[in-house]
Amino acid sequence: MNDLDPEDAIFLVDAFLDECKVDQHGHTESGSKQSTKIVWLDEDKDGQPHPKRCRAGEKRKRNSATVSSASATTPSCDPSTSTTDTVTIENFDSLIQDVRDLLGSGGAEKPLPSHGRNRQTSSLENWTVMRPFMVNNMLSSEKPKEGVCHHCGHKAAVVMCRDCLPRSLYCTACDLSTHEALVLHNRASMVEGFFRHLPPSTFVQQHEGGKFSYHEKDCMLPIVTPCCDSSTGKTSFSKGKPVILIGMNGRYNLFLPSVNCSCGKTLPVTISDLVESGYWPATVNFETLYMVDLFTTYEDLKITAPGMSRQAFVSMLECRTKLFGRSGKICGDTLQRAFLEWAYAKFEVDKLSQVQHFQCPACTPSMLAVSVDGNRKLYRFKSQPGPDGFFDGVFLANDAEVSSFVDHIHGTTGHNPGKGRCGLGQWTAARESANKSANKLDEEGVEVAVCRHGVLLKALNMFRGEIFAYPLYLQKQLASQTRVVDHCPEMKDLLNMRPFLSIMHAKAHSWMCEVIMTLNEGAGTTIGEEVEQVNSFLSRAAICSKYMSKAVRTDMLTIQASGWNKRKAENLDRTLAKRYVKTVQKIAEATKDLENLTAELSLQQDTVQQWTSGATIQNDLQRTIEGLYLGIKQRKFQLVRAEKSTCGNKRRHQLRKKIAVEKKALEVAINDHNASVGEVEKLPPPNELLAVDNYSWPWECHGDMERKKNVFDKVMMLTRLKEEEVIVVREVKQHMEYMSNVAGLIEDFTFQLTEDTDGKCSTEGLMEKGREGLLCVLKRRLCEVEAQLATACTTYKSILGLQTLSLHDFSEEEDLEYTSSTDEELE
Repeated sequence: MNDLDPEDAIFLVDAFLDECKVDQHGHTESGSKQSTKIVWLDEDKDGQPHPKRCRAGEKRKRNSATVSSASATTPSCDPSTSTTDTVTIENFDSLIQDVRDLLGSGGAEKPLPSHGRNRQTSSLENWTVMRPFMVNNMLSSEKPKEGVCHHCGHKAAVVMCRDCLPRSLYCTACDLSTHEALVLHNRASMVEGFFRHLPPSTFVQQHEGGKFSYHEKDCMLPIVTPCCDSSTGKTSFSKGKPVILIGMNGRYNLFLPSVNCSCGKTLPVTISDLVESGYWPATVNFETLYMVDLFTTYEDLKITAPGMSRQAFVSMLECRTKLFGRSGKICGDTLQRAFLEWAYAKFEVDKLSQVQHFQCPACTPSMLAVSVDGNRKLYRFKSQPGPDGFFDGVFLANDAEVSSFVDHIHGTTGHNPGKGRCGLGQWTAARESANKSANKLDEEGVEVAVCRHGVLLKALNMFRGEIFAYPLYLQKQLASQTRVVDHCPEMKDLLNMRPFLSIMHAKAHSWMCEVIMTLNEGAGTTIGEEVEQVNSFLSRAAICSKYMSKAVRTDMLTIQASGWNKRKAENLDRTLAKRYVKTVQKIAEATKDLENLTAELSLQQDTVQQWTSGATIQNDLQRTIEGLYLGIKQRKFQLVRAEKSTCGNKRRHQLRKKIAVEKKALEVAINDHNASVGEVEKLPPPNELLAVDNYSWPWECHGDMERKKNVFDKVMMLTRLKEEEVIVVREVKQHMEYMSNVAGLIEDFTFQLTEDTDGKCSTEGLMEKGREGLLCVLKRRLCEVEAQLATACTTYKSILGLQTLSLHDFSEEEDLEYTSSTDEELE
């Protein structure tokens, strides 16, 4: 009893009694056992017991339980009569022990609800009780509070300002004096018995007899006071020209202040004063101003919710304008133009502060893989031509450059514009023939290049389908790159790159493409479909971008892609840490699976190595025969599935046509093989060969292809995982070095600006105040990079342990040797 908590003991007792519904017996003080029976009966509202009922055809079983030293027997139960079970209790300890035995004996035990479920149930019950109370609170909050002014303390309050909490109540005089400068506060009048929202230009005046009236006044835009050359001069403000201010709470109709100095000068309000005050002008004459906070919020929304349109955002601002008692429309075109101007200025400041928006910190300077794919959802309807965007060529490549490159490649290689070929197959997505809706479109989509961490690197507009010249321009990868290099010697560097296909795309190509292009060493577990992850983000932006002009579409996609990359860079340390932990776990699982498979098949290590080395294939003809055999078997399987599904006749006809073509090619290959070998090594005709599921090839050391494929897949998986482990550690090192290099560049640039008193540093166009502001930006940027570096170090130490201490010893020579390392070296 001492090792059990009293509350748990009481809970177990209640659960036991509720479940068994037993009778309670007691003992008298005498030596004889006289048990007292307590019967639980269900009673109605009058206190009368309900009769026991039994369902027809169902036997009611009652279990007897004895909890005393002497056995107590429960009388047998007759279904027609109402009886109960009895229990004799010696003491509390014995009851607890029996409850423990019952719960531990594997009997009928009700699972206890989890803490999360209990909290959820409790929260739901609490809100059910609180819901009517909250409705009353909401209604009560609509009633104006009667009281005195929180500022003067003796006059009755007539205005409430929730932006001035906790001293929110004002009399007429205090409201007028306080909110003359705080014009952006949202006030409400209480003189009519309800809250009437007041615009900044409206104030309440009290007359004799306790009557109130509303009056208008001129409200001036709050700005940083311009400075006068006179050190003793005092400034005063007067009404200037009208101005419209738009913020997150909507539109305000205000006046620019005219600053008058006691020395007699009138200080004009300039754009620099407005920008310093947190505003951004819509035009050079600044009749309309926007709060910078509005632009940052709009940018965050366009990144978090790419499908949100400009019209929806403007409608929200107009609703908030009306909500707070103000009026006026907001021009969406003007807001968009001002936002893009602000975004471009911010981009230039980021560039000066060593921010690289389209560069992956973990892939710099040695990038392992780039995934390129097209997104046809990012099309755009034709519109009137206009000027180029602010970010033309930054993320989306310049259309003229891409067109010139494509024409050069196609003109030199003798390109057939009607078909896109990959070996003997035709790639449907690469067709250049226009569809019916192409006449209404300008850009038909976007071709995007992404690194293996999902960072957007570059993109271009597609005008003629997913032709092979587009990925060649983006990442210098082309399936038929040898033919291109033969005709274009200036692209000889392309031979240094090793293209490979992802699993999904490899299935759509010929069998030999899949075998050759998906087994490249050094790729680790790179899936090759990283673009699809980014397309889930970019495709939502297509809802709005298809109606934009060309320049605005380019700018908005660049801003959204930059925001996507920023989030990726901020979470890169956690991403790499998770990837490393998962890789280590998968290596242990794959090693165990391979050991179990080799033990099940009774294979020696040399046999496994021979199966996976590919040394048993003697020549290309034998490789071709195996590829055609497996390709036809695969297409027959697809044909069976197509016939059972709802696929159309067109799909089945294409499969049958491809099977017939490959059968003819297989027959030719078999004849060529049989003509060069002896009678024993000859192959049967294609029909007999295809009738066998796992044909034993004469040149194979073992004929069971299915078992060989299983072993091969296990070995390749383990090899790729070991590669991935080394790759992730190398990327961790590159990430750390990248941030250290950025910090060093910022420090060097800061030193140059500090020492450059003649203005010869590479900051042409910056005035003295701009240079001083740039120094402050660089200091803030350096602080941010150092904080990110410290966080990344902590994260990597937690998952790499002592390996973190040797990351700086991971030399470049080891990086270069890694790509040609063997499996033994990887271990």
